[in-house]
Amino acid sequence: MAEERLILCYNGNSFPSVSVTGDRCDQMCEHCRGHYLRGMTGAETSGELLSEAGRIRASGGRGMLISGGSDASGRVPVADHADAVASIVSGGLEVNVHTGFICREEAEKLVAAGVSRFSVDLHQDPEIIRGFMHLDREPEDYGELIDIIREAGGIPVPHITLGFGAEDLSSSLKLLRSKGITDVVVLTLVPTPGTVTEHSRMNEDAAAGAVMMMSAMGFSVTLGCMRDRTLRGLEVKCIQAGARRIANPSADTVRWARENGFTTETDDRCCCMGI
Repeated sequence: MAEERLILCYNGNSFPSVSVTGDRCDQMCEHCRGHYLRGMTGAETSGELLSEAGRIRASGGRGMLISGGSDASGRVPVADHADAVASIVSGGLEVNVHTGFICREEAEKLVAAGVSRFSVDLHQDPEIIRGFMHLDREPEDYGELIDIIREAGGIPVPHITLGFGAEDLSSSLKLLRSKGITDVVVLTLVPTPGTVTEHSRMNEDAAAGAVMMMSAMGFSVTLGCMRDRTLRGLEVKCIQAGARRIANPSADTVRWARENGFTTETDDRCCCMGI
């Protein structure tokens, strides 16, 4: 039997996450409440973005994820720094952006600046969108966002977070199939201090079962970096279920993969960049 390939993505210092809003977020989703912004490098001005890019280049890094907190409409103000992004890309770094809901003009500005990957958090359950994400949005708005990015020449990389219920998952996959999108990054809800998920745990067998279902449907699944690291068997179970890219795997997972017939390749970038 031929060996299977497993891509190991390590962003670390080579592809750090940068917030253009610092630790500020107006949207304040129930599962985050701005917690994860505090783990990003703050770069609230174009000058600070350029300085961070210089630091990354000097250390031999490959690029950066530019993200931040959202306003009440779900927009992250990345496009406000399009000129700086163009300088960053022309200087040799790759850029993945998490923009939230943006208009066509903003998408075109970012693509013209050299951005090719747009991370898109995907939800389709109206109760999750309004009650959990605090967005006055409809499920159709996510499909429109995907269209806007693609028509501008960018590549939307959908992120599906497991733990929001069967309706959100199944309807999100249905939307992706209707758009002909076959690559998906899978995340899981994380027990986060100060949020409604603080004392909850995702069932790792249920998560692996979702990955298996996606793989059977023809999706290429990447296990993304936002996941509950206390679930010690999650990584191996998701690989067994069909995931063939994984962000920041444990040493035990890498050892298991090599001992079980996988050829491993390393990519020191954000896991979205090879999609």
